[in-house]
Amino acid sequence: MLRYVLLAVVIPFILYAYIVATGYDGIHYLRGDCPYYYVTALSLYADHDLDLSNELRGDFLVHNGSVSISKDRKLVPKHSIIMPMLAMPLIIALGPPGALAFNLIQVAVLLFLTSVLAMRFASPRAAAVAVILTGVATFIPHYVWNFSGDLFSAALLVAALVALPPSAESNHRNERLFLSGFLFALTVVSKFALFVFLPGILLICPAPRLRNLLILSAGGFIPFLCFAIFNNEMFGSPFTTSYHRIAVLHQGRIVPYSQENDFNLPFREGLYLQMFHRDNGLFFTSPLTLLSFLGLPLLGRRNKSIAFYIGLSSLLLYLFFCTYRLWYESHYGNRFLMVIIFLGAVPLASLLDHTARNWKRRAESP
Repeated sequence: MLRYVLLAVVIPFILYAYIVATGYDGIHYLRGDCPYYYVTALSLYADHDLDLSNELRGDFLVHNGSVSISKDRKLVPKHSIIMPMLAMPLIIALGPPGALAFNLIQVAVLLFLTSVLAMRFASPRAAAVAVILTGVATFIPHYVWNFSGDLFSAALLVAALVALPPSAESNHRNERLFLSGFLFALTVVSKFALFVFLPGILLICPAPRLRNLLILSAGGFIPFLCFAIFNNEMFGSPFTTSYHRIAVLHQGRIVPYSQENDFNLPFREGLYLQMFHRDNGLFFTSPLTLLSFLGLPLLGRRNKSIAFYIGLSSLLLYLFFCTYRLWYESHYGNRFLMVIIFLGAVPLASLLDHTARNWKRRAESP
């Protein structure tokens, strides 16, 4: 099994090494939101605070909508500070290349965790092939040359699923449940939209369900409590987040803007464009993912709960962004659906496993 897990990581990295060596498209890897994760790490290290005024370069128009306003009107991070905190040692040691190094590490971790998860429901060989295909034949390679918060949150969610004990008889069951709950909550704190993956925990929580849900909740309580305290200190209320106080320029003044106002795209338009937009739609940028989900019924034969969880939660995330007018803000593919791409490797492994067995039967039949 370990051999196949390593192959699932190493083979995609042959392509990734080429991407890094050639510099992808010639544009710096700190693009889009990436510079704000980077300067957050610098501010935490150099100034021991989250006031980004010393780190931001240029006129505010350059940063319009990319930072937030604290309750004392300082410019602070709009994005989660968890990834910058973890990447800080590499950034301190290497500067900007440290952010790229951290990104490569989290891609490797994601491939590793996804293969471990897929191997619970398919043969090691089929799972490894599914993860390799996911790593090279979707839009994932376009985010290797990056410092991606979407990769980070996807890694947290897959880690939470791997941490869940597969059965009531699993070793260290309580510890694994607590860790899983902690990681599920940390996933949501790092990327709010991934709250849609929480309700389905009721389906995949092992028996005895009520007791284990309480342990999961205890683990999740810690990140949510810290997040509430952070929001209260930074924005004046436990329920006010950085996305409720995005800094925008209005009539010559910097004022707070809530991202809730951006969920005004007609639902049918978002439903269509997220699938068929030429540069960002799944059909054109990650058709393998659509093929992958054809394996959900086969995955359901092994484990109905995980098949329903992956299918329903992925659909909920897709539907959640149907009304978000800025869903397309990615240089390639829809990065907001990053976690769906990796979870798709699980049913894809079942599909490949089933296909391989059918071929073997036909070859052996007289």
